[in-house]
Amino acid sequence: MTEIVLDIQKVTMIYNEKPVLWDLNIKVPAGHIIGIIGPNGAGKSTLLKSILGIIKPLTGRILLFGKNNKANRKRVAYVPQRRIIDWNFPISVLEVVMMGLYKKIGWFKRPNTKDKTIAMEALKKLGMEKYSHRQIDQLSGGEQQRVFLARALVQEADLYIMDEPLQGVDAVTEKAIIALLNELKKQGKTVIVVHHDLQTVTEYFDWLILLNVKCIVYGPKEEVFNKQNLKETYEKEAIRIDEQNGLEEDKNKLMTKKISVMG
Repeated sequence: MTEIVLDIQKVTMIYNEKPVLWDLNIKVPAGHIIGIIGPNGAGKSTLLKSILGIIKPLTGRILLFGKNNKANRKRVAYVPQRRIIDWNFPISVLEVVMMGLYKKIGWFKRPNTKDKTIAMEALKKLGMEKYSHRQIDQLSGGEQQRVFLARALVQEADLYIMDEPLQGVDAVTEKAIIALLNELKKQGKTVIVVHHDLQTVTEYFDWLILLNVKCIVYGPKEEVFNKQNLKETYEKEAIRIDEQNGLEEDKNKLMTKKISVMG
């Protein structure tokens, strides 16, 4: 029987008295590359943060590897959105990657030769070993993303959670990331990725979660990636856009009226 890596049970998240996630029930089996897709504001990043324990749900619970405890979060590695990171912090590429080892070696112990070797091997897998002594702020966006993937890789996790790792990267980086995801899958690892490009969904993922505040559907891509499910997932975004356009039209009418009165 396949292990259930992630079990989300009746989870609801509220922000400013509005539902961000509503009554989610999702079971994720081990050994898959899973894409989370949905419109902006669907709650995708919030879902990742709740899995990591960064924010707590209003109702329900989230089990990792069958348990609800902090110890199992050590089996999880996280790659955040690149845009939320302060890249001006004075630190080298190798130092960034070795930060991923602190769970094992402790925050107050100096990395040894073995630790540095592990970090360099991770950089090599992503084609970044020659940049090991360069300052992180001297890299391109795609290179920075590969460094953070190497940082996750050294943690030797069982579950990897990545928030938009392919957003705004160059073609070389995208290819390197996808190769890494497939390698992790071959090792029996599970990878959960927030993704926006619908054209590459079936190429990159074998399992999907379609999300828009509620979980619309989840499962193998062959079963859930179809026009009907996509329409249900994205139609609320269209409604929100229509409402926003309506508001803008009302504002414009009001401003025109004010200008004509003032004139």
